[in-house]
Amino acid sequence: MYCQKCGADNLENAAICQSCGGVFVYSKPVKTSGMAITSMILGISGFSLLGVFGIVWIISLVFGIIALSRINKSSGQLRGKGFAITGIATSSAGLAVLLTIIGVLLMINSATTFSLSKKFKMQEDNKLPEIAGIVQVIYNGTDPNDNCAAPLFTQEQLESESEISSRIDCTATKTPVEMQWEFAGEEEDREIYNFIITITDENKTSIIEKTVGFDGEEEIIYKNKLMKAVISPKK
Repeated sequence: MYCQKCGADNLENAAICQSCGGVFVYSKPVKTSGMAITSMILGISGFSLLGVFGIVWIISLVFGIIALSRINKSSGQLRGKGFAITGIATSSAGLAVLLTIIGVLLMINSATTFSLSKKFKMQEDNKLPEIAGIVQVIYNGTDPNDNCAAPLFTQEQLESESEISSRIDCTATKTPVEMQWEFAGEEEDREIYNFIITITDENKTSIIEKTVGFDGEEEIIYKNKLMKAVISPKK
């Protein structure tokens, strides 16, 4: 080995020059961190498969942090800091996207589950109505015989039908009214019915949809200046 200071020939791997006493400094070859490169590749490629549910991005993040720590402690003998930072950034972004998607899906699932459970609870708590009533269409200032009435439900329906629905048609007057309804469940001690009311007045037809709760007391379904429709308790 030749001394760069005085040019003297020395033994291989000598620490001090035998001629001038100069100290030989040996430098290790600089290399790129394989873990940093792996972190970057996993972080970027994870987006094509959503990180295989985050596993790839977690590995990338761990590799990137370890590689960055080793590079900082290598005193310049290990490089690849940019690769490690890229791996950490991409894996962190991927995990953030994945967690956002999971959060949105959980919110949607929670809302759907709540809606379905409420609907099923209403059906399971009271599958059939119990409060008997009469649906009446009462016209103002006309012959009482023009009025119409029908039971809210019948015993035969309770025994043979899974869905309770019925209708009433009042066509004997100048303002024909057709009503149909369906039992929808129970809520706060009130039996819920969905009504569809079709009113024809002077060649004009109106369709009204109403949801009415019935607890045994008279309940107005619909009312205008010509008529009213009510649910009355069955006597």
